[in-house]
Amino acid sequence: MNIDERIAHHTRMAKAYGNAYLRQGVQEGEEYVDESGQDAWKFADDAIYTSPYFTGEEVILMKEALADTGRAATMEAKAYSLTFPDWKPADFKYWPAANGLVMKTRWQGTATDGTVMGFYSYSFIETNDLGEITRWETHVNDEYGPFLDVAIGRSGPFHGNAEYLDALTACLERAGVTV
Repeated sequence: MNIDERIAHHTRMAKAYGNAYLRQGVQEGEEYVDESGQDAWKFADDAIYTSPYFTGEEVILMKEALADTGRAATMEAKAYSLTFPDWKPADFKYWPAANGLVMKTRWQGTATDGTVMGFYSYSFIETNDLGEITRWETHVNDEYGPFLDVAIGRSGPFHGNAEYLDALTACLERAGVTV
């Protein structure tokens, strides 16, 4: 891909991500597909994920992750939506570049008791020459811990490949929800 094609591809990736969450389709298993219905997110064989909040100091090789990206996103959206039924992006911005993209999302929801809570997440995504994700890094602001305490009954930071997924699984099991 030339630079213009890569920037267009990264724009499709961002829009596919944002739109899937805006429609609240992720909690029903919707993937990040572009306007033509194609999967906009492809991971390189050596793709890694890291986040100080979600994985601690560990870098996860995506092909060795305990749950694929789509399933993990669905678990998260379902768990958050138990307490915040309208949870989705309140604001979504992205900046495509030749080597990837950056996304800033204001996530927000209203609890069944009327309490509104939210947080910001920041994703930094790098891609290779084929447009496949090679590195995905996520950061959240300090509102996220209190949000998680309410949404799933536990906050982080989490460590390793399983701790966050285990917390989501426990929340869903308490509610009798399967993914």
